[in-house]
Amino acid sequence: MHPGIESWKNLVIYAFNAFSIPLLFKTLFSPWKMDKDTTGSHLSFIEKAVFLIFSRILGFVARTVLIIAGLIFSVCIILTFPIFFLLPIKISRDYLQNLKSVGASLSYGDTYTLNAHSHDVISFKSQKIYGKEKALRMIERGLSKDTNHNVLLVGENGVGKSTLISYLGHLGQSGLSFPGIHHHRVVELLVEGLSVPLFSKCLEEAASAGNVILVIENIHAYETLYESLLPYLEKPHLGIIVTTDLSSYDQVLKNHSEFLSKFEKVDVAGANEQDTIAILTDSARQLGISINREAILEIVRLADRLINNQPEPARSLSILEELKTLRKPINILDVRQIVSDKTNMPVGDIGGDEKKVLMGLEAAMKKKIIGQDEAVKDVSEALKRLRTGIADHSKPAGSFLFLGPTGVGKTYTAKILAESYFGRKNAMIRFDMSEFSLSESVNLFTDRLAAVIEEMPLSLVFFDELEKSNVLVRNLLLQVLDEGRLTRSSGREASFKDAIIIATSNAGSAEIIENPQIEKKVLVSHLIQKNIFAPEFLNRWSSIVLFKPLDSSEVRKVTSLMLTEFAERLLADKKITLVITDALINKVSSAGFDPEFGARPIKRALEEIVENKVAEYIIAGNTGGSIKIL
Repeated sequence: MHPGIESWKNLVIYAFNAFSIPLLFKTLFSPWKMDKDTTGSHLSFIEKAVFLIFSRILGFVARTVLIIAGLIFSVCIILTFPIFFLLPIKISRDYLQNLKSVGASLSYGDTYTLNAHSHDVISFKSQKIYGKEKALRMIERGLSKDTNHNVLLVGENGVGKSTLISYLGHLGQSGLSFPGIHHHRVVELLVEGLSVPLFSKCLEEAASAGNVILVIENIHAYETLYESLLPYLEKPHLGIIVTTDLSSYDQVLKNHSEFLSKFEKVDVAGANEQDTIAILTDSARQLGISINREAILEIVRLADRLINNQPEPARSLSILEELKTLRKPINILDVRQIVSDKTNMPVGDIGGDEKKVLMGLEAAMKKKIIGQDEAVKDVSEALKRLRTGIADHSKPAGSFLFLGPTGVGKTYTAKILAESYFGRKNAMIRFDMSEFSLSESVNLFTDRLAAVIEEMPLSLVFFDELEKSNVLVRNLLLQVLDEGRLTRSSGREASFKDAIIIATSNAGSAEIIENPQIEKKVLVSHLIQKNIFAPEFLNRWSSIVLFKPLDSSEVRKVTSLMLTEFAERLLADKKITLVITDALINKVSSAGFDPEFGARPIKRALEEIVENKVAEYIIAGNTGGSIKIL
């Protein structure tokens, strides 16, 4: 069709609806704003009659004036046909739909109580919806039904449920949108702290007004109000939209089948990469942020990698909001700096200080970890792969199963790695797997693990005493090790693709102590034969590391290290110098040498031989100075 004629047709339809002519004709003899004087019960019969007569006359006059104005406007538009026929003027229906209609409010009732406990939801005129076409179609069908025209939006916080609702509020102002929404107010009821009588009064007014789409956010939080709400879900002139998240839908709403049956369920998913880019571009325009496309792409890439506790587009939009505070044209370096500050994680090119840490990481760890060179080498190389961006992003950056007797440095190695690279020992997220020995603990483990990795995606996740966990828990870890993700019961996924995973187990300790030179494949075969770990589970780890018992020379090195650390603390806290001699090292290491318990007896020997003497020195009134223990 000729573009000018198509535009003319769109304009004629708009002109007829801009003054709400069909609606005003329908309610021409209705009272002014359908006001039934619900607040005037104190008036006498004569006063009420006079008021209603006056109301009808006023309503008739106001509607007549608008109808005449609308007809004149429509005729004028019709007469412009030659102009549109000759000129290829383009006026889209979508553009006209964004223009507000007038006069519709005259045909509906007032809502005094509702207005006091709610607010109208309306988006910006220029706001666009990306990637939500299916959800919008389902909402349209739900609100346009003859009965039970109610909609339940289900999705995680941040996927765009509120944006959809505000867009509906915008459509409601138009006379060209779909029947279930046009000429309607979209009103969010503020339920928090609202008494049951007031709640019922607001619902009654909304139903009587005839033009209200009522919104209740987080409906799962108001379970006690379901019975009061139920009768209004079948009202002919009231549409109700409620929202919830995936977990609450499963745990709360599914327990109320009758209530749930009154709604059209609409799943609202997070935005994909393409839609997120479009949303960011549109939002930057609305916020007046000068940002190039490369920087927007970097926001989406880094948000996907490092911010896992929010869905898209919320996580990318949170970065854009912070970039707005810079008040300058935004580039990739700005994005990386904001994300690095926001997540406390290194982003972008490796800086000079970080290069030094990475290059010297293995050597630095070997100074503190005695006798476990294989473990130190494996974990430091995994961190280098992660930081340089060459790690396989379909799996965790590195996964290590540490096998060996107690006290040989399995946990200590993980702590030193966290401290050496991340700069803080609390970068290691520790799970005592003995807490998850029962099958009932699976959901607890899943939710706790997913929550912490969403908060700190670039972390060292440490599973202590893995063999004590339930087999169902270990089956869950198969997904983490194989696919780099964990799926909660709600369906939400947590990513481990930037995490290093270390698990420890004392399984096979007797065999290692008996034969420190035992081959790894022999020990692994032994663990499988004893049904301690399944072969498919052991095969998922990128490396299985054997921690050997410490010999006498290694015990002496550990003793020297512990004495040095204690001396440094003593000097810093008490200004007392501990003189460390070979004789002292030999004395403590001899008392603490036990192949079965590794380095732990050294700590006890240090307390008995050294720390007790220092305590007596301080109690005797000595401050500062030096102390030499024979």
